[in-house]
Amino acid sequence: MIFYDANGEPRRWLLVGSLLLNLFLVAVVGGQYLRHREGNAPVLMRVLQHVTSRLDAKDAEAFRTVLRQEAPRYAQAQENLARARAEIDRQLLAPQFDPVATRAAMQQWRAAWNVFVGTFSDALVEAMGRLSPAGRRALVNAAPHQRPDI
Repeated sequence: MIFYDANGEPRRWLLVGSLLLNLFLVAVVGGQYLRHREGNAPVLMRVLQHVTSRLDAKDAEAFRTVLRQEAPRYAQAQENLARARAEIDRQLLAPQFDPVATRAAMQQWRAAWNVFVGTFSDALVEAMGRLSPAGRRALVNAAPHQRPDI
């Protein structure tokens, strides 16, 4: 079906608008697909993929190598953190909300977080020590920074 304006000319803007709308919808559907596909990867792995994507090949490989070698030292802490987070989710999704149990789950998560950060930070410092100055600069520039409101 072709639409015409008052002068009998086809309304090309309808065609252009339709094409743009279709491209937008394809992008939304594709983005949702990729988000859900990547959503199954552990959060730490997604963060590390993001971080290493900012590095050149040599720095990225050195960074990954150290973290793989150090994984046995922080893997259990990472698993405990994931379990603690799952317990928070379980509490929040329970048919009857229990604020006492939710607070306990959050305290358990905070303790697991502190242990994870303590063990993982050693591996992270070691990995950063293997980067070139340009690689460390790339990581700093890629990280989100909050500026204090002064």
